Amino acid sequence: MNKEYFKKFVKIAPEKEVNNNVWCYTRVSSKRQFDTNSSIENQINHAKRLADKKGFTITNEFGNTYESAKDDFTRKEFTKLIEHLQKSKQKPFGIMIYKMSRFSRTGSVAIGLVNEIVHKYGVHLIEVSTETDTTTIEGEQRIIESLMHARKENIERLSITIPGLKNFVNKGLWLGKAPRGYDHYGPRVKNTKFIQGEQELKINKEGELFREAWKWKLQNIPDFKIIKKLELRGLKISKQSLSAMWRNPFYCGISTNSFLEGNIIEGKWDKIVSYNDFKIINDQFDQKPKNEYDQYTSQEFRPLQNHLYCGSCGSKMTGYKAKKRYEYYKCLNSKCSCKDLNANSTKKSVNEGIHNTFIELLNTFKLNETLLEVFKEQIKLTLNHLNNDYFNDVNRLNNELKNLEDKKEKLDRKFAFEDLDKELYNRFKNEINEKILRIEEKLEEFEIKISNLNKKVEDVFKLTQNINEIWASGDYETKTLLQKLVFPTGIVIDPVSRQYRTNNMNSIFHLINSFTTPKDTKNKKRISKKTDPFVVVAGTGLEPVTFGL
Repeated sequence: MNKEYFKKFVKIAPEKEVNNNVWCYTRVSSKRQFDTNSSIENQINHAKRLADKKGFTITNEFGNTYESAKDDFTRKEFTKLIEHLQKSKQKPFGIMIYKMSRFSRTGSVAIGLVNEIVHKYGVHLIEVSTETDTTTIEGEQRIIESLMHARKENIERLSITIPGLKNFVNKGLWLGKAPRGYDHYGPRVKNTKFIQGEQELKINKEGELFREAWKWKLQNIPDFKIIKKLELRGLKISKQSLSAMWRNPFYCGISTNSFLEGNIIEGKWDKIVSYNDFKIINDQFDQKPKNEYDQYTSQEFRPLQNHLYCGSCGSKMTGYKAKKRYEYYKCLNSKCSCKDLNANSTKKSVNEGIHNTFIELLNTFKLNETLLEVFKEQIKLTLNHLNNDYFNDVNRLNNELKNLEDKKEKLDRKFAFEDLDKELYNRFKNEINEKILRIEEKLEEFEIKISNLNKKVEDVFKLTQNINEIWASGDYETKTLLQKLVFPTGIVIDPVSRQYRTNNMNSIFHLINSFTTPKDTKNKKRISKKTDPFVVVAGTGLEPVTFGL
């Protein structure tokens, strides 16, 4: 038999184009490793030596940084490598990794990924340290075994470290970098001046400013104003970071670390905000916002709704319309025995409408003519006291301005007498001029805010003397804003006597009460006509007082 004849039937695979291009991936687990040893550099050097030996050309490098191998696709550089491989039209022959533990420690997940890289994309994995690759079945098996061994190492390491971390956190200590506003002292910190035997978190200058921010938040000052106030004091913070701070229990001394397994413990660090104040602010976040303007059509004739509370049980009052004509307020508590309250007085009304009695209440804020001048002087003192923050900021900005002017003068002298480079001179001078301009703009804003005190006093006076008429003739929006102005936390009504309780009110109106002598006080001493800047109740500022004027 002529065997040569049958050779023409043998199928010969076409010669593949030679591809010597490879990529390199390097990694260390922590920043400490990245900063203190040369592991990345060593990994790259070993890869280059093997590439020279095998005739490979390294055309792309990934990694070169620190990334934990806890999860594969939480690593930015690892994700970048895989995505680039998937999209690339010119695939490399292989990917060089010093050790497979640098590639992944996820075990079965990594094996699935290797299968995809090798068999779907035709790209081999090359372990530099052992010169093993996936070009053979045996080599692929050894690569897989290396990945499984890396996974086993990780599990064993966690079985030792996790109990220690749990114990650490359960002692009330903080795991990881301390949040902004604190300096982190301890045995394993990067800043050498903070190294000490035991952990200690100390409130720094930023933390003291954050303490002020929490106080402003309790006064219902909006976040954008808090950000501006902090910036004026030299602290810049984004609205996202500020919002995250309000919701972080760390600042009231509470640890909620996942190692606590759902338990809550008190941390061993100083609080910036008290637990109660933290709760007040976050309870407000949890409440669904009530948009009064969306309910305008149904509440137009019941402006006290959502602002009125039942004096019998403390529940909020809601409202309804009867016979398509008459407006009523009723207690939301179905178990409360109080009767519904008619909103307006009519010819058939047995009781006077609570709108009418509210107007009478507002009318009590009118002062006797003999007290007008004393009241105006007290308002001046009060407004000055409320503007203390402004004056402090102005003083600080003026000091900054003086320092910048001094720097500018020194720069001019240096340029004139010490041959300072003109380009450097112009650059530094422009930077100083820009800072001076920004400070002057801020000072101008403050000057507008704190100028013309007499006009502000007249504005406040006009409002307080006519607030009953403004409320009676105002539209729904005006009424609700005035109610919040005078009684920020709402007002309580006794459903039996139909009398309003005025315990919590705006400080200016509280001040008027201090000037007003009740009609039935024959035996009481007359109120002093001495003025006092501290008569104001904390929490009220100038802007809400001058509403509508």
